[in-house]
Amino acid sequence: MFVRYTLFVLIGTLLMACQENLPKEHDPSLIEREKIDAAFDHDVSRVLFDHLYIVVDSLTYRALTHDSSWKNDYAFLDKGLPDFDPHISGSSTCYMRGLHHYIEILGPKNSYNEPVGKSGIGFSLENDNEHFHLGMTPKLRGTDTSFLGSSETVSMPVGESEQTWFKAFYTPSPGTALHTWYAFYNPSFLDDLHNQAHARYTREAFLKNTYKDDKLFNGVHEINLQCTLQDYQRIAQEMRHLGRRLLDKNGDKLTIESGDITITLKPSENIEYSRIVSLRCKLNALDTSITHLGHITITNEGLESLWEFGELYNN
Repeated sequence: MFVRYTLFVLIGTLLMACQENLPKEHDPSLIEREKIDAAFDHDVSRVLFDHLYIVVDSLTYRALTHDSSWKNDYAFLDKGLPDFDPHISGSSTCYMRGLHHYIEILGPKNSYNEPVGKSGIGFSLENDNEHFHLGMTPKLRGTDTSFLGSSETVSMPVGESEQTWFKAFYTPSPGTALHTWYAFYNPSFLDDLHNQAHARYTREAFLKNTYKDDKLFNGVHEINLQCTLQDYQRIAQEMRHLGRRLLDKNGDKLTIESGDITITLKPSENIEYSRIVSLRCKLNALDTSITHLGHITITNEGLESLWEFGELYNN
């Protein structure tokens, strides 16, 4: 509830401003609104990071899936639903499962026809005391917005039936190479997947049969992005409307709390498409090895692991 009419006018003006495209010299005040956001008395959906995907070149994909020493130590690789069978030669997609999150890596000849360099980040949503149903929508700060206005329901065959897995919301972004989506997940999908009843969907329950705690990989805790101006604005405003906190601003570089991870956004006028430039991951044990897998370098720094993708985009 707004206390003063003048505050109402100010907030309305700012909400309208966030619909506009960033000018060439973009205005940081579009992002720095923590004090004004505090005036909103709206419940927002809970946001947690779920997984990301990235498409790599053939040299990198082959190195990543064939380096037996690295696979034995770092993470178990599977080929996905419904059985999470071990990855085999010839499969164009592999999955690396952590305790809460997972990474999906696609080769250049993947079944989705995604080009090398394309990537995406998926988050899970929860509304307080609301059970999953197909009419669910995100609770946002500010309702008069074009962000997260589109949705898609995804189903998957499990056993002898097809079950709704999740309902995802996104902002239409024609031509982008970096997708973001935010999804409500169906606990009944877990029931069919694991032959066990689940009161609610959790990431841990989905991953429990594939996460290996004797491997190094525990999960992601930081994603660094370099974005076109359009994607920079879109992702920052999606996070703002979902109530995510701005943790740091260094020039145009933004660090945003995004559930249980942080996302760093850096805009650029000189890149053709947006990309994930690096990840920081948590490890289950101390390790200081450095591994080169094609055009990816993975540097373990104690209980953290730095993934660098810069060479992938320069290739």
